[in-house]
Amino acid sequence: HGLHSTQAALLFVIARGGFDSISDLAELLAIERSALTRSLRLIREAGLVATDGSGRGRPHKVRLTAEGERRLAIICPLWLEAQTTLRDELGETEWRRVQHALVVIGDIA
Repeated sequence: HGLHSTQAALLFVIARGGFDSISDLAELLAIERSALTRSLRLIREAGLVATDGSGRGRPHKVRLTAEGERRLAIICPLWLEAQTTLRDELGETEWRRVQHALVVIGDIA
């Protein structure tokens, strides 16, 4: 659907909310602000997100556009299906190990 998995994941997080600025979003995702800014630029150019355009030194808020919400509605069931398929292939024990490993990796970053 024209998105990398990282861009789709970013749309999920933006839709969920719970952040007040790009810096807060970068901290929530545990990535550098500059890397996040590049990813946001790509999905903003695709018309999927918009920022409030506030001036220098003020927090920039990010929100999904109507097109971003539409695309997310298409992607969400596919994402869930892929996770279910992977979980079924791995089995419950291995799935839990993978989830735990991801948490550990996230804590390191």
